Amino acid sequence: MDSLLTLMVSAAIFCATMTMTPGPNNILLATSGANFGVKQTLPHIIGIRVGQTMLHVAILLGLGGLFQSWPLLHSVLKVASVIYLLFLAYRVMTLPVENGYDVLDRKPMSMKEAALFQWINPKSWMATITLCTAFTVSGDGYWASALLGLLVFNIVGFPASFTWVVLGAAIKDKLNSTKRRRYFNWSMGGLLVVTIPLITI
Repeated sequence: MDSLLTLMVSAAIFCATMTMTPGPNNILLATSGANFGVKQTLPHIIGIRVGQTMLHVAILLGLGGLFQSWPLLHSVLKVASVIYLLFLAYRVMTLPVENGYDVLDRKPMSMKEAALFQWINPKSWMATITLCTAFTVSGDGYWASALLGLLVFNIVGFPASFTWVVLGAAIKDKLNSTKRRRYFNWSMGGLLVVTIPLITI
């Protein structure tokens, strides 16, 4: 029991590192917080947790083993993720910034979009596969440690995501001109592009 507790503490530290450091999810969350506020970004946060949990369960049930059997799937995932990240960067960079914008032209990422994004986000795959392998025990204790790891990931992940949204919302008042909003969106879109080589190597 003590060894399992120690393992989960280590897993929590690992999850905090994965969920707090800059990556596609956090950049998108900060952008959404700055452009739409905390309340409208909540479905995005929930979508990340739902998608991450579904991915986590699928890997625990053996989906991760497909990469070993068919390495081509890993390459396909990388290509799909790069294409989608470029699309998201474009979407962030082209968010309407004029004071008289139509609210219908500005929509945060939906819960469904955020959930589906986890399945092609290389950082989500890397973190989840590592958690499912390095932070589980063999034998009879496997499923206990695996399910605790799933719980820990969500307990740590939600506040970490929320923090990025709050940070984005905190600078919302500073984005009080068309030029500043445009520069911010271009900067965040650029950061998304910069994450591509970092997470697909």
